[in-house]
Amino acid sequence: MKKIKYKDLMHMILGTMIYSIAITWFAKPNKIVTGGVTGVSIILTNMIKKIFDYEVSISFLVLILNIPIFIFSFIVSGNKFVKKSAFTTITMSVWLAVFDKLPCFFKIENDMFITSILIGAVGGTGTGLILKVGASSGGTDMLANSINKIFPQFAISKIIFTLDTSIVLLGFLIFGPTKTTYAIISIFISSKIINNILGGLRFARAVFIITSKVDDISNEIFKKLKRGNTNLSCTGMYTKKQKNLLIVVVRPKEIIKLKKIIESKDKDAFVVISPAQEVLGNFIN
Repeated sequence: MKKIKYKDLMHMILGTMIYSIAITWFAKPNKIVTGGVTGVSIILTNMIKKIFDYEVSISFLVLILNIPIFIFSFIVSGNKFVKKSAFTTITMSVWLAVFDKLPCFFKIENDMFITSILIGAVGGTGTGLILKVGASSGGTDMLANSINKIFPQFAISKIIFTLDTSIVLLGFLIFGPTKTTYAIISIFISSKIINNILGGLRFARAVFIITSKVDDISNEIFKKLKRGNTNLSCTGMYTKKQKNLLIVVVRPKEIIKLKKIIESKDKDAFVVISPAQEVLGNFIN
């Protein structure tokens, strides 16, 4: 069995710590349910408090609720699949217990909108760091992976969406529409941040240039932008004429310079500029 890499270990520890802050300092005290096992735990802690007047630790509930999910995932997917997630779940339970005892240093008095933003931003950052190394915090994403193994016709993303939506709706029934609205804001922000972390924060622009002056433009790109580029032969399907397609990836701030280069060499060039969220290989952003 391969050991968890040190870098992955640091990502998981840091990710679970950040996510735990979002739950214990912002989501739990404000009764905002954003889905997942932590969302169920927030609901249960409040229900137990109301019915039995007893405060149950959210870290304890997260650990207990994840046990049957891990058993199910182990049976369906094997030990290798649950290894990293087991570590993150235990680590998260520890962090939840720690931050549950510490006072919040970022109290936002009576401002639920700012609170929902903080939950989404902080929670999304923590989750993104965990997912970036191929781990999970257990809960709905792990359950969804295992369900997908049994029912491959259902996409993992759809299973996660169904599970988390059900939990948010349960929160709606218990805490009402206002809290649920703020939960949706948090989920939206969190998803955007997770996508940015997984896709890479070093955004670039892919530029496609159809030109008859391919050598002139290519040389200028080399000279002024220090960027490699690729020339492909193509055919205009309307005119049936052979053309050249020049492809180059640049930083967003280099777009203006690139446009000037193209315009100076070929005013009739056809240019398409597209976002490149992730760039692999020899590219310095």
